[in-house]
Amino acid sequence: MPRERAGEPQYDGSPGVHTPTDDTLRAYDRRIGALVIEDQVVGHVASVVREMRFPSRQRWLWFTVVWPDGSRELPFEDYGPGWHTVRELEAGYLAYHLQSTVHERRLLGRHWLSARWGASQTFGVRWLEGDVAARRWLELGLRDEDF
Repeated sequence: MPRERAGEPQYDGSPGVHTPTDDTLRAYDRRIGALVIEDQVVGHVASVVREMRFPSRQRWLWFTVVWPDGSRELPFEDYGPGWHTVRELEAGYLAYHLQSTVHERRLLGRHWLSARWGASQTFGVRWLEGDVAARRWLELGLRDEDF
């Protein structure tokens, strides 16, 4: 379904090959943006860049969402040829969901996390730059290992 945003690039959610440049992808390393609903910051999206070696060598982006109470969503990934999250972010929004309820489960000495997503939501994204972004990264306690 197309997103109506005057003056901004459009992404209609369709599948297909998208080829962002290396510079575009590199810009997502340790990047952070404010998630906005009706001009109110309701959380942050953060990203890091990794490298995938199989089935081919390419960049691999990981994202997480951090809510105002400090809780985090489970990390999610984006990679080619679709680059759906990158296309949304380049268009100025993130189609995601409201805060999840995350549960830790244990069975026979093993544990894993599962999440029950909140309602679907489209957030506006305002990217933070320079010292403001670096400071927010630290304030949110983000580490590369969190992705």
